[in-house]
Amino acid sequence: MAEKIIHNKVAGIIIKDKKMLMCKQYDEPHFIMPGGRPDEGETSEETLKRKLKVEVNLDFKYFKTWEAPHFKDPDRIVKMACYFVEVEGEPKPVGEIEKIEWIDSNYKEKGLKIASIDEDYLVPELKEQGLID
Repeated sequence: MAEKIIHNKVAGIIIKDKKMLMCKQYDEPHFIMPGGRPDEGETSEETLKRKLKVEVNLDFKYFKTWEAPHFKDPDRIVKMACYFVEVEGEPKPVGEIEKIEWIDSNYKEKGLKIASIDEDYLVPELKEQGLID
């Protein structure tokens, strides 16, 4: 049996008014956490700074890392390190991001789909901790 390929990702948890920011890329079926894959030799904080398109210091606090099967490729595992991120101003979709949504645990009632790792791990944990509604 072939060894699973690890798909590393760093994600920023941005919460406002008990809702979490999620992004939808063009031609993707669901919303994901803001962030992305680290470049060679890049720290998690550097990855988030680059992917969030900011030039000032952000406040980062490590939260948790989860692993789950990749939705497109069963031979890949998504390993997602999550950080709480404090940002100023109102985020706007740029570059590869088609739209953004502020979601809570009732996102399905609004017809929104989110990545399975977020649905299975992140949203329940944030709801349990009272960080999102």
